[in-house]
Formats: sequence, C-alpha cells, structure tokens
Amino acid sequence: MPRQSYFLPYQEDWLRDTSRLKIAEKSRRIGWTYVQAYEDVRDAAVGKGMDVWFTSADMTAAREYIKYVEQWAKLLNHAAKSLGEIVLAYDGEREITAYAVEFPGTTKRITALSSNPKGFRSKGGKVVIDEYAFHEQPDEMWRAASPSVLWGYPIRVFSSHNGKGTRFYQMVEEAKKPGSKWSLHTTTIKDAIEDGLVERIKGLERPATPQEVEEFLEECRDIAGDEETFQQEFMVNPMDGSTAYISYNLYEANAHAEVPEPLILRGEAIHETPPNQYIPQLDFKRAGGKLYLGVDIGRKKDLTVLWLWEKVGEVLWTRAIVELHQVKFRYQFRWLQYLVPLCEHTEIDETGLGAQLAENAQEDFGEDRVTKVTFSAEEKKNLAVGFKNTLEDVQARLPVTEVVKADFRKIRRVTSPSGNVLFQGERDADGHADRFWAAALGARASKRRIFGHIITL
Repeated sequence: MPRQSYFLPYQEDWLRDTSRLKIAEKSRRIGWTYVQAYEDVRDAAVGKGMDVWFTSADMTAAREYIKYVEQWAKLLNHAAKSLGEIVLAYDGEREITAYAVEFPGTTKRITALSSNPKGFRSKGGKVVIDEYAFHEQPDEMWRAASPSVLWGYPIRVFSSHNGKGTRFYQMVEEAKKPGSKWSLHTTTIKDAIEDGLVERIKGLERPATPQEVEEFLEECRDIAGDEETFQQEFMVNPMDGSTAYISYNLYEANAHAEVPEPLILRGEAIHETPPNQYIPQLDFKRAGGKLYLGVDIGRKKDLTVLWLWEKVGEVLWTRAIVELHQVKFRYQFRWLQYLVPLCEHTEIDETGLGAQLAENAQEDFGEDRVTKVTFSAEEKKNLAVGFKNTLEDVQARLPVTEVVKADFRKIRRVTSPSGNVLFQGERDADGHADRFWAAALGARASKRRIFGHIITL
C-alpha cells in the first residue's frame, strides 16, 4: 500500500470512511475518480474481494477510470488482467459495452460502463456512480443499481452539481439531515487548494504562492466560462435550474427609456416597401458613434431579428430592433442591403436557413464587414458569456419593452452529461430567444474592429 500521505487530506478522509453508503458533493479537477479507483482496486483484489460496478456519464470517463484501475493494480502489485471492451447486454437495438479488469487472485472484476441503466440489471457487488448529477436517466439508473447492494455491498455516489433539480442534489440534501444513512463528504476547489492541490498538480516541494493559487483558480474560472457555473461546479453551490441566465434585475440595470420599441413586420404585409421608409437612415446615429449589427435568421417557426447598436464610448446603445415574422428571404435580404453598409461590422447567423443570406451578405459586402457565425454549442457559449459580461458592466442600453425582456429570460444554461455547458433558448409562440442572440451577435461585432483591423474572437 502506498504511503497514506500520497493522498491529500480530503482524499484520505474519503478512504478512511468505511461507511457502506458514502456520497460526496465535490469540485471538478480534484482527483476524486483517481482516489476512488484506488479504493475499488483494494476492495476487488484483497481477501475474498468483491465485484465492482462503476458508471459515469459517458464511455470516455469509463475508459479513464479503468486506466486508473490498471495503474493502481500495477503499483500495488496485484495481478490484474485487462479484458478490454466487453458486451454486457443488449438494449433491443445495440450492444451495451463496458471496460473490465479481472483479478485472478480473487476472480473478481472491476467493470466500468456508461450511464445506460440496462447495464446494471441483475448485477451484484459494489456500486460506484460517478458524476451522478449529469446522468441522462438518473432515476432509472438508481432503480437498476441500488438492488446490487442489497446483500451488504457498499455504494459510492459522487458528483459536482448540475442544478437543484437533480436526483443527486436531492440525495445530498437527504444526507445532510440528522440520522441519514448516508455519510456525506463536501469538498470545494478552495478546500482542495488548502489541502495542497496546487502543489500536487504543479509538483511543488514548497507551498504554492498566492499568485500560483490565483492563476489556478483563474484557470478553473476559464473552464467554467462564467461565475455561476464556477460556483456550481467548483464551489459546490448548486444553482436553481429554473433561473434565467439573464436575470430580471440584470436586464433592468441596462434598460433605458430612450431606446426605441422593436419594429415588427409580419409576412406579406411589407410587400415591396423599402426599409428606409420604415426607419429613415437619419434616425440611426444619435451620438456620432459607430454602428454594429447582429442578425439572427429565421423563417417560419423562428423570427429573423436585426439588432442595430451604436457604440458611444464604451456603451452600446440600441438604435433599432427589426423583427421579421415569416418574411420571405428576398425581403429579408433587402434589410441587410440597407443596414450592413451603414455598419462598421455585422455578425450574421449562418446556421441552417441562414446560410444563403449570410453567404450573400459576405460576398456583397466583404469579409471585413460581415462575419458568418455557425451556432455551435461553443459559439453560443462564447456569445452568451461575452454578452452577459457586457450587461454586468452596465455597458448596454436595452428597450423597456416587455417582449424583449421576456425573450432575454428564455436563455438557460444547462450542463450536458459529458460536462459541457450549453446555452439554450426556450421556444414559444413568440420566438426562440432570437432577440437575445441577435443582440449578442451585434455586441460581439462591436469588438471585432480595432484600429481598422478585423480580429478573430
């Protein structure tokens, strides 16, 4: 057995706890799966041993865990045979596979699989559920896994948080109550840092300096993307999943009575009327600043929104919001022909239906004026986080219009089973957060032109 001091204090606490039912709410990046693999090798390979069934949100995590198992087996001099990827069951359409390591001395196995509950049916032994808050079917997983421990085997559940609506959050709250059957461990990223995490990661033989600690925390914040995600996934502070990403108070802090109401145009009502008869060009520039445009494209289900900003100093003023509801693309392009030449830069959604309009706009007006944007998960994250930062700095002026406020509040930040942060807009009869995305595109466009050069963000 390695020296116990090899582990950090919070890891030692977990290993010393011999409770049959253990649960941990913990930060990301603190080596929890690593220390769990040590415990599992010890349980499977020593004495009579026991089978261990490990599940995480996806197969990538399962492979990483098995790698740790193999490393610990070698380090502890336990004979171990890798079985590679094996078939556990069938779900009716495809095979359910897992990775397995067998210990000849005890004939026991450690098996790691993804979050498919059917893989746990009719299995007995120790159960380890990793990142439980991010499993796609948490209730079904619990129903499938919990009978495995009825014969007195231990169970381990640990995860960072993914809102207050998860089964994991409910189990943690239950564990906090007096007389709970669960033994609860809580470790934030700062707890881990106090226990020596930065020194361990950097291989330091001295205490980390305040600057080194702050740099590590800043790296964690960069991974999180925004402060709320950092609080949830690193500081063990679960957020209410029903909370809008852009709060009412944050919107109100940027609302201004002088911002115009949106111009709403529907279907064939616009006919052949040119855009300049709806909004005269002279109405745009109020303070002599430069104009920037964001365009979110829709056609039938979603609306097209053109959001025109004027940058005055460091503040973005909304000068026009044009909503095109079920308007033909040839009429939509007339609005681009009118507004894009007035602007320093424009960002246009080219996802799906927007591809042709964005391509035509870039060909007609040039790459130095138009950037095409594909709404990937990473792109949406960058847009949402960047625009929220602008609002938190109170550097935007938004309309007091209720429909726009409601549109901004449709944005929700969710975390996928693989741990990726996603930004999604709730859909209703009045759009799909189209106004928010147009505003965010235009706000980012205002940062692309610096001293006459186009920069990539």
